[in-house]
Amino acid sequence: MMSLRKTWMSVMLGLALLISAYAIVQFVVLDPKSAGMVQLHLLDVDFPYERWVNFLYLHAVGGAVSLAVGPFLFSRRIRTKDLRLHRRIGKLYVAAIAVGGASGLYLSFEALGGWASQLGFLGLDIAWLTATWFGYRRIRQKRTEEHREWMIRSYALTFAGVTLRFWVAALGMLTIPLENFSNFELLLDDFNRMYRIDAWLCWVPNLLVAEWLIRRRRRNRRNESRLPQAA
Repeated sequence: MMSLRKTWMSVMLGLALLISAYAIVQFVVLDPKSAGMVQLHLLDVDFPYERWVNFLYLHAVGGAVSLAVGPFLFSRRIRTKDLRLHRRIGKLYVAAIAVGGASGLYLSFEALGGWASQLGFLGLDIAWLTATWFGYRRIRQKRTEEHREWMIRSYALTFAGVTLRFWVAALGMLTIPLENFSNFELLLDDFNRMYRIDAWLCWVPNLLVAEWLIRRRRRNRRNESRLPQAA
């Protein structure tokens, strides 16, 4: 069981670091206009790019940092051997989500796909900020177990940065004809239809998995409490 847990944690960390690096390079180091999604936005001559891109920078940095450092919050070694480091990582994580989530609220209203995808991303950002706030408040109140549960929910929502790209790639290959990739106007129509699903699929299943993990933890704790104590 422990080896399986370590394997999953390693896979999550690898994916998180990969997507974090991609976000920083694509949207901060390089010109954001080189990204395909941004080019689709720019097909609309009224798109407020100059204002939008500033929020994109904040969202990319906040999301990348929280995605990269989040797995270390669940490291038992750090938590038990260096609690001060765990707290510093936690503060960085919360600050990064404050930046990424607040900027994401604005970006959600400009999302491709119309009101269905905009509502999906708005729900994600509200849930992301809320779960993280509750996680922070619970540890300030020294309610450690509730803190851990809320941080599981928080990182499940943070991990939407990974699952969004997975679903965009998977659904894109399944639903968009190859010939449409060479025509941005046709691609925009296909992408909008797909993105209405992606905007919900990237985070709702994550949250359901988080709730399953939380309930399993509670059940395991109850079972352990019923075991006879050693003399």
